[in-house]
Amino acid sequence: MKRFQNRKGKKQIYIIGLWLFIASLILIPSGNAQQKHISKNAKRKEQAERSYKKAYASARKRAIKHRYGIQSKATQDMIDAADKRAETFNRQNKPGFLERIFKRKRPKRR
Repeated sequence: MKRFQNRKGKKQIYIIGLWLFIASLILIPSGNAQQKHISKNAKRKEQAERSYKKAYASARKRAIKHRYGIQSKATQDMIDAADKRAETFNRQNKPGFLERIFKRKRPKRR
């Protein structure tokens, strides 16, 4: 007789679980529709920001090229030499290729 009583208790648990599952299926899509709308707006905003940054970068590049182009040949040579010096000095403090790839994520523990 005890075996049948245990099955009845398990049946009730399964029924309760089934009701909770059905209720969750009904409630989840209603909140999801609003999130889709919000995510579309966020994507649109990010797209606008990316296009703005891209336009800014291209305009800046054109302006630099224009400023370089209007200089005399001697001045262009001086600019090139200064850029080369700056690049070599900045490269001195930069870690090597393998060091950048395999750098420690966390500092050592004491």
